[in-house]
Amino acid sequence: MKIFYTLLLTLSFSFGFEYNLKPQKVTEGVYCFFGKLENINKQNAGNMVNTCFIQTKEGFIVIDSGPTYAYAQQAYTQMQNIAKLPVKYVINTHDHDDHWLGNSFYKSKGALLIGSKTYEQNVFEGMQTRMHRVLGDRLYQNTKIVTLDRVIDTAYTFKVGEENIEIKKLVKQGHTQGDLIVFLPSKRTIFVGDLVFNGRLTSLRDGSLMGSIEALEKIDAYDAKYIIAGHGFNTDKNATKALKTYLLEIKEKVQKALDEDIGMEEITKKVPMLAYEKMKLYDVLHKNNVLDAYKELEMIEEDEDEE
Repeated sequence: MKIFYTLLLTLSFSFGFEYNLKPQKVTEGVYCFFGKLENINKQNAGNMVNTCFIQTKEGFIVIDSGPTYAYAQQAYTQMQNIAKLPVKYVINTHDHDDHWLGNSFYKSKGALLIGSKTYEQNVFEGMQTRMHRVLGDRLYQNTKIVTLDRVIDTAYTFKVGEENIEIKKLVKQGHTQGDLIVFLPSKRTIFVGDLVFNGRLTSLRDGSLMGSIEALEKIDAYDAKYIIAGHGFNTDKNATKALKTYLLEIKEKVQKALDEDIGMEEITKKVPMLAYEKMKLYDVLHKNNVLDAYKELEMIEEDEDEE
């Protein structure tokens, strides 16, 4: 019996990872695959990100293609179970690799790839991605890096079937320097990528505290009925609330520490924010978020003193 189960396990590995993707309907014509609230690991094969698709009369529009070729291939199968339609476009919300490594699968299906300037600047053939490094060759198999068909600098609007699609860069730097949001006016639905996290903490490592707060305010100003984050399950109009509260509290507490001349070596002890310690990835991300906020606010103070 042990040999039998070992054989089954070996066969399953040879056929790649089974993501067990199940599309969740957010509103009419809008579906998402919601990832786990955890870091990338071999057990989830990168399935810790939200990817979505919009159904139109002419075909599907994919918002973020996911962490691997296999993920995108399995997502496509689920789409075809809903409607036998082509994928016309794939929109990448930013250049963190869990959001776009399925691009090569959709490119093979004839989809046009859309993304930000930072994708064009930071993503190149032959680079070792974080996903490849963590997952290894087997889980990463067939995943390739491909170029975009259209690069968005600030904004772009187009139509597919009956749907107007509005793509916009809201701030100079939020979660990254190239975050794009996608807005569907007819459905009052906005896809915001990693400008919004809920159910787990964000990371400020490539971003800006102040820019992230500004972006959240602009997202709320859309008064959308559905706000779909890059990570997290909440999609209602309050989807930004938890992150905004967290970031505003970091800003307040770190600024107070700066005013009291608390040094960087002490700042994480002064700003533990224990009310958030039960949130997913608190232990992994919070201290670094405090340090990144400290560096940014300190630089702002220095710039103001020079004026």
